[in-house]
Amino acid sequence: MNDTFDAAKSGAQREALGVPYMRQLPLEGLAAGAAALEYGAMKYADRNWEKGLPWQQMIDSLKRHIDDFERRNDYDDGPTGSGLHHVCMIMAGALMLSSSVMRGIGEDDRMPELDGGALTAKDCAKFISDQLKLAEEFTQARSKMK
Repeated sequence: MNDTFDAAKSGAQREALGVPYMRQLPLEGLAAGAAALEYGAMKYADRNWEKGLPWQQMIDSLKRHIDDFERRNDYDDGPTGSGLHHVCMIMAGALMLSSSVMRGIGEDDRMPELDGGALTAKDCAKFISDQLKLAEEFTQARSKMK
């Protein structure tokens, strides 16, 4: 056993095992997630998501809430919406998905792995950038011909 421990000012000792400090977590973000998780508990049951949800369902939900928020629609106010702020729904979705993956619960029904010919998001971004450069070069060449 290791006899060297970190000592507090009081002299009390505790072995530091490389556990991250939870103080790094912003309380506001946790509160946002907690609000949506509590809403879910009232609608379904406490910790209902821990029974296991399909991962793709959670991914799709996250994408919808992020898209709505990005488009300046702050609240989940659609026909089947919760009425909560989208950041609450985003945080809860991220917490549920990450916990499900780490615990191995739910169904990993994500889309199949990309084959060698499929582009990644970064590849697509480069393609778009390359196309815009070509369009700019074409426009400049055309204007010189006039």
